[in-house]
Amino acid sequence: MGRLVQLEVENFKSYRGHQVIGPFSSFTAVVGPNGAGKSNLMDAISFVLGVRSAHLRSSQLKDLVYRGRTVETQNGHIIDEAGDQSTRRAWVKAVYEDDEERTIVFQRSITSSGDSEYRINNRTVLLKTYNEALEKQDILVKAKNFLVFQGDVEAVASQSPKDLTRLIEQMSGSCDYQQEYSELERLQEAAAEKSTFAYNKKRAVAAEVQSIVEQAKELEQYEKKMQLRSTLTVQHMLFKLFVAEGRIRDIKQDIGALHGDSISHASQQRAQLDSALHAQQKAQAKAYKAVNRQERQIKLVEQNIETRQPRVVGLAEKVAHAQRKAKQIEENVASAQADAVRQRSVVDELSAEHARVKEAETRFEQQCEASLAQRGSQLGDDTMAEYNRLSEQLRASSVDDTHRRDILDRSIQLLTEAARRASDRLDALQSRREGLLASEHSYSQQRQSATSDVAGIEQEIQQARRDADAAKTEHERLVRVEIELNEKLAGVLKELSQARADQRESAREAKLKDTIGTLQRIFTGVHGRLSELCKPTQHKYDVGIATVLGRHMDAIVVDRQATAIECISYMKEQRAGQATFLPLDTLQPHQVNDGLRHAHRGARLATDVMQYDPSVEAAVMHACGNALICDTADIAKYICYERRLEAKAVSLDGTVIHRSGLITGGTSSGSGGHRAQAQRWEAAGVENLRKARDRLTEELHDVARDRRKLAKEEVLSSHLAGLQTRHHIARESVEALSRKVQGVATEREHVEAQLRDCDPLARKAADELELAKEEQRQLSARIHTAARPIFAAFCDKLGIASLEVFEKSLLPATEAAGERRLQFATHLSRLENQLAFETQQLDEATAKLNHLTQFLQSTVETLRLQQAELGREQSEMASLVAQIEGLRSELAVLSSKYSDATGEVHVARRELEQGQKELDAASKELGAKVTELERAVADKAAVLRRCKIEDIPIPLVRGSLQALALEAGAGADSQFAESYMSQLSLVDTQASSVSIQGADDIVPDYAPLPQQARSGVPATVDQKYQDDISRLSAETDALNPNPHARERLEAAQARLRDIDAEHNESRQEAKDAKTAFQAVRKERHDRFMRCYNHLSTAIDHAYKALTQSPLFPLGGTAYLALEDAESPYLAGVKYHAMPPLKRFRDMDQLSGGEKTVAALALLFSLQTFRPAPFFVLDEVDAALDLANVAKLANYLREHARSASSSRDAPEPSGGNAADIDGGDNAADIDDAGDVADSSHYSLRQAARAKRPDAPVEDVQPSPTKDASFQFIVISLKQALFERAQSLVGIYRDQQENSSRVLTVDLEQYPA
Repeated sequence: MGRLVQLEVENFKSYRGHQVIGPFSSFTAVVGPNGAGKSNLMDAISFVLGVRSAHLRSSQLKDLVYRGRTVETQNGHIIDEAGDQSTRRAWVKAVYEDDEERTIVFQRSITSSGDSEYRINNRTVLLKTYNEALEKQDILVKAKNFLVFQGDVEAVASQSPKDLTRLIEQMSGSCDYQQEYSELERLQEAAAEKSTFAYNKKRAVAAEVQSIVEQAKELEQYEKKMQLRSTLTVQHMLFKLFVAEGRIRDIKQDIGALHGDSISHASQQRAQLDSALHAQQKAQAKAYKAVNRQERQIKLVEQNIETRQPRVVGLAEKVAHAQRKAKQIEENVASAQADAVRQRSVVDELSAEHARVKEAETRFEQQCEASLAQRGSQLGDDTMAEYNRLSEQLRASSVDDTHRRDILDRSIQLLTEAARRASDRLDALQSRREGLLASEHSYSQQRQSATSDVAGIEQEIQQARRDADAAKTEHERLVRVEIELNEKLAGVLKELSQARADQRESAREAKLKDTIGTLQRIFTGVHGRLSELCKPTQHKYDVGIATVLGRHMDAIVVDRQATAIECISYMKEQRAGQATFLPLDTLQPHQVNDGLRHAHRGARLATDVMQYDPSVEAAVMHACGNALICDTADIAKYICYERRLEAKAVSLDGTVIHRSGLITGGTSSGSGGHRAQAQRWEAAGVENLRKARDRLTEELHDVARDRRKLAKEEVLSSHLAGLQTRHHIARESVEALSRKVQGVATEREHVEAQLRDCDPLARKAADELELAKEEQRQLSARIHTAARPIFAAFCDKLGIASLEVFEKSLLPATEAAGERRLQFATHLSRLENQLAFETQQLDEATAKLNHLTQFLQSTVETLRLQQAELGREQSEMASLVAQIEGLRSELAVLSSKYSDATGEVHVARRELEQGQKELDAASKELGAKVTELERAVADKAAVLRRCKIEDIPIPLVRGSLQALALEAGAGADSQFAESYMSQLSLVDTQASSVSIQGADDIVPDYAPLPQQARSGVPATVDQKYQDDISRLSAETDALNPNPHARERLEAAQARLRDIDAEHNESRQEAKDAKTAFQAVRKERHDRFMRCYNHLSTAIDHAYKALTQSPLFPLGGTAYLALEDAESPYLAGVKYHAMPPLKRFRDMDQLSGGEKTVAALALLFSLQTFRPAPFFVLDEVDAALDLANVAKLANYLREHARSASSSRDAPEPSGGNAADIDGGDNAADIDDAGDVADSSHYSLRQAARAKRPDAPVEDVQPSPTKDASFQFIVISLKQALFERAQSLVGIYRDQQENSSRVLTVDLEQYPA
């Protein structure tokens, strides 16, 4: 068996550039730290063997190309230090040596475009050729049984039974037959289905041929009996006509004798009363029109009032708002006037004080001038000159002190002025703050009042909006209702216009309706006519349903038979004509045949296309029975003649095929009687439409009345708009006051901030002034000390003790005058500043007063105009109210006249009813004979109609049945009564007026009627005919022949021959398909079972070899189980493993190490069936403990040893399992290794025993022939890789940023 010699990679994943990995021995261990690139070696082997990139921890092939370390260039770009990856190529080359020691080089490359390129021995090939070359070396890439990736070993043991089945199919090669198996199975099933269908078809046709033969015999017998029954039916009809004509002749003679003048007189009196009633009704209608016209005028005036009402309400709201606004403005004007007066008084007071201070200053200056003149005369100029000379001398001797004192004098003056200004500014700011506090308090009170007004207005607005929303919602609801009613009314009117509403009822129809109404009022349980109680679901069924109902159209449905008898007695007493009654308690309708519902797609039971109340279902079932409504006459013929169904079939045009096979009616006749009867449903619909129209009209009037009662939207909107205007003005006032309060507060805060800043400055100025004065006093003391010797002679001359006396007594007057002037200037400056401020406040108050005065004038003018307009509108409203009161008074008079006219109409109607009763009493005697004549005429009409409907060929001397009308109700039953009642005013009513439409021209030929029938008792003869005809009908109905039996027999026999040939052909096809399928099935089954049987034996030995130990010499147990032994490849294969001395558990409940051992046993057993040349395992020992790792190492060493010995040299047996320091543990491991070496069923033996193409029974271990195996194991556990024959070390070169490889042959170093 071949082996993998070495691997070459270039730029693959973490391997940079070209690197050679290997050579690989029979047992090679791959070691290295985490992140060095060990798993990338596994990916490289998988990549060169054709595994897709999705299984190599990457999404695309470009991700497998080496990517260097990213660095940042000087200009800030990020680049790959190894170069541009997009242009970089990568490839992996596997050097493989086959059994004949021929070297095969497999190479797979990644191009710069990201595609794969495959080469074998440096020759480019396709992927298919590449895979075929690998499969020749038993490298099954799809199975991947020789590649165990990191973390996948447990998944191998835990895979589902279906996945294990697919793996066995891939290993055994049975999957090659999967597509062919499915296709042949499908063909077999199709052929079998086709054969079964042909067989069933043959059976059906054979049964049909036998049935048609029987039908042909039955048809011949049926035709003979039908001929006899037809003859008896003709004689029976002639007998009935013969009897009916004799009765008619006798009754007509009696009617002519009974008629007299009393009926003519009663008729004339009734006509006069009828004319009087019409005259009273005309007067009533005229009075009603006058009342209606007056009501319309009142309605117009009301509408005018309703139209003006919103404007009046809006104007009233505007006037009220303007009045409130004017009142508020007047209050504001008064407040502004008070503020202006108060401010003017303040200005006047300040002006007066300023004048007083100015006058005092003038007087002081005059006093200073007088005092100065007096002091000058006392001192003298010489004294002052001497003083000045000595002062200059003093200055010269005390230059520094004098100079400093002069500076202090100027500083004191400046500081005094500054302190004065600071004090004045402080007083002004305090005054300003007090004024601002007062203004802020006033504005706050005004804003609080305005806020209360806003809250009140908002409540009014909310209430107004709720009222408006409620009115709007109700109005919208009424509008929607009105729209819906108008739409419904329009639809009803449209249907009325399209309906045949202009048809007039006949006198008999109207009388019958009145009679039924009277019966319903007198007797309980009278439902009405059947035609009124049911109707077709669609108009297209009208004629067909009318034909099915026939004479039952006018039948009256009642609850009980007793009610029917009472109604008949009443009608006889009142001479109200004839009618048929259907009592629901005695009717026994036939059960509906549900099979007829599916007789044909275009046929349906008559009861299924009718709408009726369940309470009258018995009457409908009695009238319709099992009759079928067919879309066309052809469908009806098919049902009766082809299907031979016992049912009455009626087409949409009125064509009837009776159960006996006779055809009557059709388009020509359907356009007559039955179509006229069908129009009754239209008339009933028209009446319902009229009632709906009246109801909808009344509802519309109610809705209009409700809408008029609602408050107009314009009124509510005007009121809401007025409130919103008030709210807006109030909000603006609040906002303006808020702005004022905020402005005043801001200004006050600014003044307070200035006060806080000014107060320290004033204190600082006072302190500096005091310091300067203190220094001035000290300097003055030093100067005075220096001046004593200089001013001694001067003082002696003046007779004063010292210079201080001179300066205190004479000079202070001058200094006091200066201080006084300074006080006057300070006071005047303060008054001027305050006067300017108060004058500005006065100007603002005056401007505000002028603005409010102008605004008040404009508001008053607007209020005057609105009041004038409101007055005009109210006067017009008053005139309209007076007008409507007058109209209502006139309406009361007209209503009284209408009531009187209505009373007169009632009196005339009662007189007419009395005259009608007298006429009915006079006609009662004649009615008995008329009733008897009607019955006789009806009997004759019924016989003729039956002959026409049932197509009975009675012989005729004159006339034709085709001219006979088919209307049973209005045509023959009471035509004499209609003629008589319409001609009561005639003196003579001829009996000949009793006729049937077209019947007078029909004269039967009584020649075929036997003489004994003419002379016999009518009842006995009629019963004899009925019995004979019933007997023949029962016999023919029992036969039920097929009229087309003879024609169908020959066609059925020919069809049977064709189907027999088709059946034989389908049988042969099914047999061939089954043979081909069984062959493929057997081959697929054999291949699968060959592999399965081998695995079921090998897996237990492999598992025992991996689980044996000195403590458990027998090891564990592993076995496979088929879910479906018949077709195992369609079901799953379960894998069970039981570790030593443990109970059975599912694979999912085993530990990680136990799953790993079970998975390895499965992989090794698969390897024995179709061994791959090498095994690649990636850290499969991760979940194993030290003992199991040693067992795995010994197992791999032992199975790789034979390959090594076959190529190199034999290896001594009985070596240690592993060199592991650790005392007792190491000894245990060695012992386990010895046991594993000596007692397990090896992969080598299994591979020798079983090849893929060997038969199942040849699976026996044979130690004579060795098979070579190669293991490449990636592991981090010393107990495993120290048992390897060679080591491949992978480390990370940090400088190159690449994985590097070192290879060591451990066989050179003895253990």
